Amino acid sequence: MGEVLVLEKRVSYSPGTDYDALWKKIISELFEEFILFFAPDLYEAIDFGKGIVFLEQELHKVIIKHKKGKKIADKIVKVSLKNGEEKYVFIHIEIQGKKDPDFSKRMFTYFYRLFDRFQENIYSIAILTDLSKSNDPQAFQYSFYGTELTYRFNTYKFNEEDIPSLKKSTNPFAIAVLAGIYLHQTEKNYHKRYEVKKKLLKDFILTNPNLKSIYAEALFYFIDYLLYLPHELTKQLTKDLSINIEKEAKHMLYSEKIKEAPTLAEYFKTVREEGFEKGIEKGLEMGIEKGIEKGIEKGIEKGKMEEKRNLAAELLREGFSVEKVAKMVKLSLDEVEEIGASIHPNQPES
Repeated sequence: MGEVLVLEKRVSYSPGTDYDALWKKIISELFEEFILFFAPDLYEAIDFGKGIVFLEQELHKVIIKHKKGKKIADKIVKVSLKNGEEKYVFIHIEIQGKKDPDFSKRMFTYFYRLFDRFQENIYSIAILTDLSKSNDPQAFQYSFYGTELTYRFNTYKFNEEDIPSLKKSTNPFAIAVLAGIYLHQTEKNYHKRYEVKKKLLKDFILTNPNLKSIYAEALFYFIDYLLYLPHELTKQLTKDLSINIEKEAKHMLYSEKIKEAPTLAEYFKTVREEGFEKGIEKGLEMGIEKGIEKGIEKGIEKGKMEEKRNLAAELLREGFSVEKVAKMVKLSLDEVEEIGASIHPNQPES
């Protein structure tokens, strides 16, 4: 028999941000960590070393064509089990704006459609992201003159989570859940949201030496969009975090995945506006002794080149290829190879 996961994600958010897409994105990027955090029992059965495959077209045939509006199932993942069998994991994600009395019934509906189509074992879990204590869906029960049915499914409730425990967890989804809790706690107070967002981005991502780069990028994007702030507060947040971005997370500035995230977008805008002025100031400092215009220009160029070489060395240490570094910092391949040789003297040049 196969192994199937159905994920039902219920949430009550204000309009504007595509919260559904944010959750789908981080789940796709960090699928193994997602399973480990929300379904640790299922995690033990999956052999992630053999890879996973998302099958979106198959999903449309089974679930989406039966739905209307935002009630959509949007992930089917083919996985291999440790016993050598190749099975499927079905993930259903839904944004639900208010408490739904038919929620358990719909969970059962997804179950029997999937079971009828694939004849696979199904692991169902509902992730309840709102903080309402009244949101406690029960098992679906059916009874009609002796014909009876009870369908139970797993649930993960944000309102039952312990914040100190989430902060101690090394799984990136603990931080994602923490951000989701803060979203609800600060929905009427942007200044409070500013403080918790700054703490999350700074303490748990930018200055966390134990966080993998792939986790840092996925979480930064997720939190930056999830915890929306007005433009003025975003500008202030960028100013407060800029030194941390430049010192501890400069590699994130070159990630195509997150460069449009609000805080980084504001950072790039600020850098562009201030870059010319800073360049002149640096040139003046280096050329002041000569006191002539030519000296100032040379000082600027020397400062730029030194900065490029330092940045190239840092990116090489992070594991970026010579070709990628040369393109990012606009140095020749020979120059980057020379820098690489200087920081890895025992390794031959590529």
